Amino acid sequence: MWNLSKEIIESYTKYNLLPIHETDQDWETALREAKEECEDLIGQLKEELEDVKEELLDVLPSRFIQYVENGTLNQPTLPKTVREDYLQWIQTKEKEFEEILDAANVQTQEAVTYLPAEVQNIFEESLHDSTIERIERTNHTLHLYINTDGGFSSKSLIHFIFQNVLDEVSDETLQVGQWLIYNELKKTEDGFAFRVLFDCPDAEWTIKMKNLDAKYYYRPVTYTRLSDEGALDEISFAEYVAQLNRKHHYWLITPHLTCEIRSFSENIHLENGKLEFRENEFVVTNGKSSFVYQLDEYNPVHFIYTDVYEDPYGHLNEQVPTDKIEAAIFSDELELQVRAWNTLYANAEELADIINQVLWKMTITEESEMMLHAYISHFYKEGILTEPNIKKYRTFLNS
Repeated sequence: MWNLSKEIIESYTKYNLLPIHETDQDWETALREAKEECEDLIGQLKEELEDVKEELLDVLPSRFIQYVENGTLNQPTLPKTVREDYLQWIQTKEKEFEEILDAANVQTQEAVTYLPAEVQNIFEESLHDSTIERIERTNHTLHLYINTDGGFSSKSLIHFIFQNVLDEVSDETLQVGQWLIYNELKKTEDGFAFRVLFDCPDAEWTIKMKNLDAKYYYRPVTYTRLSDEGALDEISFAEYVAQLNRKHHYWLITPHLTCEIRSFSENIHLENGKLEFRENEFVVTNGKSSFVYQLDEYNPVHFIYTDVYEDPYGHLNEQVPTDKIEAAIFSDELELQVRAWNTLYANAEELADIINQVLWKMTITEESEMMLHAYISHFYKEGILTEPNIKKYRTFLNS
């Protein structure tokens, strides 16, 4: 039995089509700000409701229909009891969806225990928001390469190997570039079954196979550092290679082939192949196959992977001395600020006095709001916030 399906995702999406302000205070703030900005908030909300009206009517309980029809469901004139009922309905649906995701995860974690360690390691992290990078079919085996750069996995490129495929069903043909949204794995009598819900285009894909294996690769730490600095596409290939740790193993993985890099010399030596640069292109040859990539479309820096994981942000966990924490937080050095906040986060009870002192002095800005939200929530759960700070950051704790 599958927990996930395309229909479940579509229904959940519809449940959240029309967010509304949750409290009288939220409405007062929104209306005041709209007036100050000379915006027609009421008119905008009417348009938002009209845009989702048809889909919303498909899933709303009958008790809310009249408020959709008269256009007041997302207006300040909506009776408070109805507003609270509607918000509770949304919360209930969100909880039900979370339970479905939890059940899918439980089934997946039970199934992976029968599979190799590499597969188990992959499913320890989320595949959400990964994309298909390459699809290869040979006999009864499917090779699916997943790029996780936009996702939540520490593994940058995952190579799934679906062995002895028994069946494959999808309402859309798999495409390079499709986004992986949700997935579920289960053990079957004949082997395993894997279901993925994709986006762009929407698709439900299910594959049954006798076995599942996998390999995975990481971006070099140099790649992440340069990417964060916005310098990745400005550095030359030779300069990039010069910064790589020569003690690690590397692979050149393009949209068409995977080659182990034997050495970085004047000309990179590949296993059974070579990499050659020309004026406006580079050519990768592997065995009898050659692939040409235009430099204005492809940067070879993006094709280099390693099997060694290095945390690119590990240095941000270096503790700041207690007597320097406050100065670090109010300094102009972003990295030093992050280290200081991480120090407080990891030692909340011990450093409670400093935390409250810093928070009381903090000025809440649009730039700091998101960051503060995460830390304040943590400090509140640790029970170390003073009453003045609880009052100051009440909106953070109620959201």
